[in-house]
Amino acid sequence: MLIVEKISDPSHRAGKLSPGGRGTHNLDHQNWVKAGDVRASFDIMHDGGNIYLNYYVHENFVRAVNSQPNSPVWEDSCVEFFLSLKGDEKHYFNFEFNAIGTVLGAYGKDRYEREWLDPSLLDIIETHPSLGRIPFEQIDAPTSWTLQVRIPVDLLNKCNIDDISGKDGYANFYKCGDKLKNPHYLSWNPVLSETPDFHLPRYFGHISFI
Repeated sequence: MLIVEKISDPSHRAGKLSPGGRGTHNLDHQNWVKAGDVRASFDIMHDGGNIYLNYYVHENFVRAVNSQPNSPVWEDSCVEFFLSLKGDEKHYFNFEFNAIGTVLGAYGKDRYEREWLDPSLLDIIETHPSLGRIPFEQIDAPTSWTLQVRIPVDLLNKCNIDDISGKDGYANFYKCGDKLKNPHYLSWNPVLSETPDFHLPRYFGHISFI
């Protein structure tokens, strides 16, 4: 089970990346294809009203073409967070971010029946990309980048919660890049389907917000 600790000083802690440049949790399952030299990890924490994510990525090719909310960021260098909370296990949220912080968000029971989150809601998600916010075509050079994210739990209004403290659920975390020179599908919890598909809640891992 992934234990998500509660922090008491989010303005201080969430604004700092791990000193070693690596997250506590590795995205080390290389699903379907070899990921080459791609390395990715993450940290996650909360303060009751917000979920904080820090992603750390190193890859030989990086791309960030999409700049509009709910555009196909999974085609770029992309990190993702899928979450289903107990009491609503038949549905899950997916939050996806490219290397310049463009956000995609949706809610539903599978990859086909999904409700896009309104861009006005996605606007309240804070992202801090180390590579800036200007779109760029693929860079063919080893690149390290980070992304800090704050997701207000108000966005999880389908679950009718205003404080995530004490909540349990299921989640997975991903790194992908469908249109990179080396497409890959890294995950925290392994995905055991025959073909690439992150939208399979049966492969999510347990998560607890203490």
